[in-house]
Amino acid sequence: MLEVQNLSKSFDKKPILTELTFQVAAGECLVLLGKNGSGKTLLLNILATLVEPTSGTVSMDGIDAFANLKQVRPSIGYIPVAFEGYPELSVVNYLNFFATAYKLKKSTRVKAIEAVLELMDIQHLREIKIGVLSTGERQRLLFAKTFLHEPQLWLLDAPLTPLDPDGQVEMTELLGELQAMGKTIVVATNRLEDVHRLCSTDSHIENLVGILKNGQFAVFDTFSKLQQDATEVDSEKSFLTMYF
Repeated sequence: MLEVQNLSKSFDKKPILTELTFQVAAGECLVLLGKNGSGKTLLLNILATLVEPTSGTVSMDGIDAFANLKQVRPSIGYIPVAFEGYPELSVVNYLNFFATAYKLKKSTRVKAIEAVLELMDIQHLREIKIGVLSTGERQRLLFAKTFLHEPQLWLLDAPLTPLDPDGQVEMTELLGELQAMGKTIVVATNRLEDVHRLCSTDSHIENLVGILKNGQFAVFDTFSKLQQDATEVDSEKSFLTMYF
């Protein structure tokens, strides 16, 4: 379980995030919705232990993340909004680099790489340099790299944005499979349609929605509950249009 208590972050004494408290259990997906500049990416960076909060705590399974970085970081998989660096590396060499960094045993490294190449359907790109990959192909490579160390917590910044419609459907299904595996997922987006796509699933697990506004949650609840509340107020409106 991911647990955040009274988390705040300021830069030059200017508050960006203020007193955020929430939990995301294993198998649950939290969709963070907010306009550009609302603090979504900053919050993901804090959850990924890349940026330390000004105050408050981030815990995983009861372990304080910033007090136990070496213990917690192997359980975190972070997929940023943009792919940076390594343009001259081939896909397979990129995966081998990270498999080594994740300390996968040499005897299992090749099998692990082949498995994630197949999982993300990029076997045909194995010898292609990253610099010439399309945006969607790079996104698939980021997922493949993250699967190598099988993290419990998945943090994704706008994962559907660079993909074409077919890719968005496939990625949504993949996230559903991660939930079925008991992974904890936090997704950030500024697109209303992504919330519906990610939350309107057949899963028996209720997905969560947190709408960030002025550094705080304007609303935080299950997708179905927020939809129900909005319908009771105005049958023509979605809660997204009411709060976003």
